Amino acid sequence: MKRTSRLLLSVGTGLMAAALAWGYGSLVRAEAEQAQREVLAAYGGDLVVACVASRDIEPGEVLDEANVQEEEWVASLLPKDAATSLEEVVGERATSSIPARAVLNPVYFEQDDRAIEVPEGMVAVSVPSDEERSVGGAVTPGDAVDVYVSNAGVADLLCRAQVIDTSARAEKTENSSIAWVTLAVEPERVAEVLAATAKGTISLVLPGTLDEGEEAEAEEAARAEEPADEGDAADDATASDTPDVAAAEGTATAERAG
Repeated sequence: MKRTSRLLLSVGTGLMAAALAWGYGSLVRAEAEQAQREVLAAYGGDLVVACVASRDIEPGEVLDEANVQEEEWVASLLPKDAATSLEEVVGERATSSIPARAVLNPVYFEQDDRAIEVPEGMVAVSVPSDEERSVGGAVTPGDAVDVYVSNAGVADLLCRAQVIDTSARAEKTENSSIAWVTLAVEPERVAEVLAATAKGTISLVLPGTLDEGEEAEAEEAARAEEPADEGDAADDATASDTPDVAAAEGTATAERAG
């Protein structure tokens, strides 16, 4: 075969391959468009851009372009408030697990408004309670209370604590009653409080509050009732003995002179 013939055959083969490839590509596009039309016909609505998880996302992870991507979705199939741009979700922190391919929406970023904050250096412990033993159910998060345990007709003060949660707040329903109270107590008091719940009845008492003048008077009275220290007592004793010693020395001097 001559060189020219071989060249023409190669060119023709290439053109045929290109035509086949173009035809296959057109067929694929036509099939995709047909599938899209079928979806739109079945569900209605238009295609819109939505943000989906490109992989499984664990709680606590921050969303960015590495774990989120944009895809076209049928508008009528999107969940309510679905994110439609990366700007809406980049920087958000997941508060629950997000499976791969899931459409992102605010549900995955909701913060639990019941999350409690334990004061630094304290620990949280829950104790059973009711309206009668929680000042008529009036205790609320933030209250400072005295914790008493009652057993066999005797009530003992356990400790001072801070209320950080109650069952009434957790239920968020009208006329909800208190069944438990979560307290912030010192770590060394936890065992004592838990033991008290087993051997007696826990009662919470709201102490009264004093204004600045009353508080100052109470502190002054408390200081006045404190016993004098040993140094002051010794000085008082020395001062009280001084007149007697002086008198004795004067008598002895008079006898020697006589």
